[in-house]
Amino acid sequence: MSDKLPSAENLQGRLEDIRLTPDYIVGLVDSEGYFSVSAIVDKSKGWNSHNVQMVFGIKLSEEDGKILYNLRDWFRCGEVRFRKDKRKNFCDCLEFHVRDLESLTKIIIPFFQKYPLKFPKKKRTFERFVKIAEMRKAKEHLGPDGFLKAKQLASQLHL
Repeated sequence: MSDKLPSAENLQGRLEDIRLTPDYIVGLVDSEGYFSVSAIVDKSKGWNSHNVQMVFGIKLSEEDGKILYNLRDWFRCGEVRFRKDKRKNFCDCLEFHVRDLESLTKIIIPFFQKYPLKFPKKKRTFERFVKIAEMRKAKEHLGPDGFLKAKQLASQLHL
């Protein structure tokens, strides 16, 4: 092994100092990121409310997750949350996520349209995510037919 290569410990300590680039972000999201949609009918208020929730996120171990604060600052949206994990052989983690439609449609989606994901499956998931975001933006999901279409796309998101 070359003595010019930095050790893993040395690299780990400098994660906070990594200068984020579009290529770095695409690689991180291709490997650790997710696009998720849930479409539910909420009947709690006495009527049917069509609710389509969307989230883009990345979840990393607490130790590795410190870079997610840099990502939040880079995108200028979203939040980073700590998640305690009590399961045996699992570690606590940090999760960066963006849930609001405006940030998704004006920041996150345009970024990945300009800098496309490389993995075919993640790319297909993103394309379906975009279709659902467009439906939400046009408020198509509020009607029964649009909601069913959004629900169907959501069920196919990760195929």
